[in-house]
Amino acid sequence: MKRRKFTTAEKVTLTILGVLMAAVIGVGAYLVISNVNKANYEATNTTHTTIKIVTTAIPETTVEHAATEKIISKSEKKESKASSDKTAPASKPAKSADKKTKSKTTSSKTVTRSSAGDNPAKVSVITPKKNTKHKSSEKCVINGTACYVGDTISVTLNLKSSKALENYQGYSTFDSDYLSCTSAKSTTGIVNNKGNKIYYNASVITGMDFTSGGTVYTAEFKVKESGSTAIKNTFELLTDTDDKDVKPSAVKDTISVFS
Repeated sequence: MKRRKFTTAEKVTLTILGVLMAAVIGVGAYLVISNVNKANYEATNTTHTTIKIVTTAIPETTVEHAATEKIISKSEKKESKASSDKTAPASKPAKSADKKTKSKTTSSKTVTRSSAGDNPAKVSVITPKKNTKHKSSEKCVINGTACYVGDTISVTLNLKSSKALENYQGYSTFDSDYLSCTSAKSTTGIVNNKGNKIYYNASVITGMDFTSGGTVYTAEFKVKESGSTAIKNTFELLTDTDDKDVKPSAVKDTISVFS
């Protein structure tokens, strides 16, 4: 069978139809793509707000407990106030009783101290013996008294006070190049010799009566060198039987040497 050739008019018609079909397909594709893009844009740029509603139920027991606690708290406050009002007056007599007790104790102390010093013990003056023979003819003058090298001499510290004393404390010094203390003895307290010093003190609550003069301590020294030297005394503390300070200038102390 022999194929027929299209006429010019048919070719033109077919061409126009092809162009129209292509245009329709192009417009349809454009609209589809445009709608898809618009939908994507709105989905991307639209703000979504989510509201979450939470409901909390308050248990009836909690409300009941709170109300009960409030009522109990008010009741306890009233009871506490009533209790404090009842007990407050009872504390005043106790405080007054303490004051009376304290007053009696203080008065008792005062009476005891006063009566203790009414009869102070009288302190006597001690007079040691002197040497009848001497170890050498070399002299050493001690506190104005001539002594001899090699001899053991006796020394006393005497005190005179216008008031009876309850306490005293002090020390005596000497030159260890000339003298050496071999012993010391207190008449009313304690005494200790160390190096070139003699320390002493006494405390007697009933009092020590030095009003007529009395010896605080006696000591023995070995005379080592010839020449001249002195034993000096210092009172650090003096109190009377009322526990009041007595100035060292108010008493008289004397160091006596027996060669």
